[in-house]
Amino acid sequence: MNRISVIVTNFNKEDYLERCLLSLLNQTYQQFEVIIIDDGSTDGSGEILNAFERMHEHIHVYLYEENKGAAWARNTGIEKAKGEFIYFLDADDYVAPHTLELMVKHIGQAPLLVGMISPTPIDQEVRYEEELPASVSFLKEKIRTKVFRRKSIVNILMRKDHVERLGLSFHEELMVYSDLTFFIPAIQNVEHIPYLQVPTYFRGECYDPIDRPSLRYLTNDVKIPDYLSMFIYLMNEFREDSFINSYLSVDFINYYYKTMSTYLTNNPEFWDVWFDSLVECVNLLDKDSIENCGFLTKREMKAIRSGLKRTVMKRIAQRQTYHRLRQALKGRQALYKELYRSVFKKRPIKSNRIVFESFSGKGYSDNPRAIYEELLAQGQPYEFVWILNDVQKEIPGNAKKVRRLSWKYYYYLATSKYWVINARMPNYITKRPETVFLQTWHGTPLKKLAADMKEVRMPGTTTERYKRNFYLDSQKWDYLVSPNDYSTDIFKRAFKFKKEVLDVGYPRNDVLYQKNNPSEISSLKEKMGLPKDKKIILYAPTWRDDEFHKKGQYKFDLKLDLKGMREQLGDDYVLVLRMHYLIADSLNIDGYEGFVYNLSSYDDIAEMYLVSDILITDYSSVFFDFANLKRPILFFTYDLEKYRDTLRGFYFNFTEVAPGPILLEAEEITKAIVSIDHTSQQFEDRFEAFFEEFCHLDDGTASKRIIEEVFRNESIK
Repeated sequence: MNRISVIVTNFNKEDYLERCLLSLLNQTYQQFEVIIIDDGSTDGSGEILNAFERMHEHIHVYLYEENKGAAWARNTGIEKAKGEFIYFLDADDYVAPHTLELMVKHIGQAPLLVGMISPTPIDQEVRYEEELPASVSFLKEKIRTKVFRRKSIVNILMRKDHVERLGLSFHEELMVYSDLTFFIPAIQNVEHIPYLQVPTYFRGECYDPIDRPSLRYLTNDVKIPDYLSMFIYLMNEFREDSFINSYLSVDFINYYYKTMSTYLTNNPEFWDVWFDSLVECVNLLDKDSIENCGFLTKREMKAIRSGLKRTVMKRIAQRQTYHRLRQALKGRQALYKELYRSVFKKRPIKSNRIVFESFSGKGYSDNPRAIYEELLAQGQPYEFVWILNDVQKEIPGNAKKVRRLSWKYYYYLATSKYWVINARMPNYITKRPETVFLQTWHGTPLKKLAADMKEVRMPGTTTERYKRNFYLDSQKWDYLVSPNDYSTDIFKRAFKFKKEVLDVGYPRNDVLYQKNNPSEISSLKEKMGLPKDKKIILYAPTWRDDEFHKKGQYKFDLKLDLKGMREQLGDDYVLVLRMHYLIADSLNIDGYEGFVYNLSSYDDIAEMYLVSDILITDYSSVFFDFANLKRPILFFTYDLEKYRDTLRGFYFNFTEVAPGPILLEAEEITKAIVSIDHTSQQFEDRFEAFFEEFCHLDDGTASKRIIEEVFRNESIK
C-alpha cells in the first residue's frame, strides 16, 4: 500500500534528477509512490525520467510540453496523488534515507509534520547514522512563526484529507512565492505542529545560478513583483485572522527594508512600475506592525500610504545615508569602503593614471608586471600605481606603491582611468563606467573554470555564491587577455564574457623569448641565490580546492621523496620549490638546505622558468608557459583520479595530451630525471603538437600588442 504520495516537480533539472530519485529509492520506508510532474522541460529530463519509470513500478512520470510554473505542477501532482499523505520534493534537492520513515512514525494524529531543510555540505559526503534519535518538538502558537518563516512547502508530510477538506491549492499566478498560499491556510487553525529536528532534507546546490537559476535565486526584478502580488492576495484572504495578519505585516516590512527599498534605489526605473502595488500593500498592513518598526521606516510607510512617491524616495535615501554612516564608524575598512562609494568615486578620473595589481597585491609579478615594464621601456607618459601588500618592495620606474586595502588603495582605484589586474576583485569594488578594466588573467586552463565547474568545493562559499560572484566580477572587465585560441573559447563561456578578448599570447611569456640566453640565465641564478654549476629542477604544483585548515588557510602535503632525490640527483641538480601563492607559507624543508630552495615568494615565475632545466608539475597551468622553452616536463599526479573526477574536472584528456610522462609515485620522478634525455625523446612528437596548439601566439611581443590595442586605442576614443 502506498501510504505516501511523494510529489516531485521538475523543470530542466537533468543534472540533479538522478541524485534526487535515488535518494527516494534508498528510503528505509518503502510504502510510497513517486509522482513526477515534468513542467515542460527542454533539456534531457524526459529521457532520465522515462528510464526511472521503466525500472520502478511505483514511479509515475507525467511529461507536459508547456511550462506552466511550479504552482501548477504541484497542483497537478496533488490531483494525481493516491496516498494517505502527500510530500513535496524539489527535483534539485534530495532526502536522507530515514526521512519518510521518521515522518510517518512521528506524525501521530496531527494533520501535518514539518522537517528541517538543511544546506548541502560541500566539504564532505553526507553521512547518516544507522539509528537516529526520535527527536520531535511541538511548536506552540507563540513560536509558530518559525514555521511560517521557511516560506517553502518541501519536507512537510501532510494528510491528504486535510488538503481536501480545506481545499488547499497553490496560487498559479505566482512564480516564486506560491508556497505560502498553500502553507499558510494549511496551518491556520492547527494548534500544535510537530517539528522533526534531525537532518532529513538537503538543498541541492544550483549549478548554473546565472542562466538557469533555481526559483530562490531569481533576480529581484522577478521576485519583488511576485512578492507584492502574494502579499496582496494573502492579506485579502486572511483579513480577519490577526495572527496571520501580524506575521505577514512584519514579514513585508522586513522584506521592504532589506530588499525592496535597496533595489528600487539602485534601479529607479521600477518605481513607476511597482509603486501602485506598493501603496496597496502598505495600506493592508497591520497598524501595530507599522508602529513597532523603526522611526525612519515608519516615516517611509506613512509616505507610501499617502502615495507620495518623491517623498518616499527622499526618505529612503536619508535612511540609507544614515545607516551607511553608522556602518562606516564600525571600523577602518568600513570607513574606507564608504569613502570609496560616496567620496572618491565622485572625484575626477585622471585619464593618464594606471593601477596595476597582481594576485591581490601579493607581489610584483605576472602579466601586469610585463605590461608595466613594456610601458616603462616605451617611455609612455602615464602615472603608474602599483597595489602591493608590501610597499617596501623595490620595483623599477617611478610608480607609486600603495598598500592594498589602505585608504589610498580605494582612492586610486576610484580615480584611475585604467586597471591592469590578473585576478578577481572584491565584489564591493564597483567600477566607474569611465574606467577601463584590463583583466589579464593568469593561466591557460586545464582545470575547469567558473561557470564550467559543476560543483565548487572551497571553504567559506557555495557553488551558487562562487559562480554568481565570479560572474559579477567578470562583467566589470572591458578587455580580457587570452594566451591561445583554445583559452579564448573557454574564457568566453566559463567567464560569460561578451566584451573584447585580446588573442595575443601572455605578456608574462615575453621574457621567455627575450632573455633565453646564457648571460641572462647566469645573472638570474645569481639573483636567486642558486648555484651556477648545477642544473635546476623546478617543482611548481597547483593547490587543491578541498585541502584547507579554514577559509583563507590552505595546506599542502609535499609528497616528493626529498631524501631519495638528494641522494641520487644531488651531485648534478638542485630542487627549487615554487608553490601556489595560497599554500606558499605552509612548507617545511629543514634539513635539505643546499639541495632544496623554497622560492615560492619570488615574484616572477617566468624568470624561474628561464633558469630551470626540468619542470615538475601536476595540473597547474605553469606547464603551458614552460613549454615555450621546449624543455622537459614531468607530471607528478599522485591524485589524478580524484582531481580529475571529483574536484575540478579537465577540459581535455590530460593523460593523452600532456607533453611529458604522467608519474604517480615519487620514486618514478627520480628515475625519469636520471634518464631525462631518453624520457624527452619518447615525448618529442607529443611535445611538438602541444606547442603548436597552446604556444602558437607567444612570440615575445604580447605586451606591445596589448598596449597598442588598449591604451592607445582607448585614448583615441
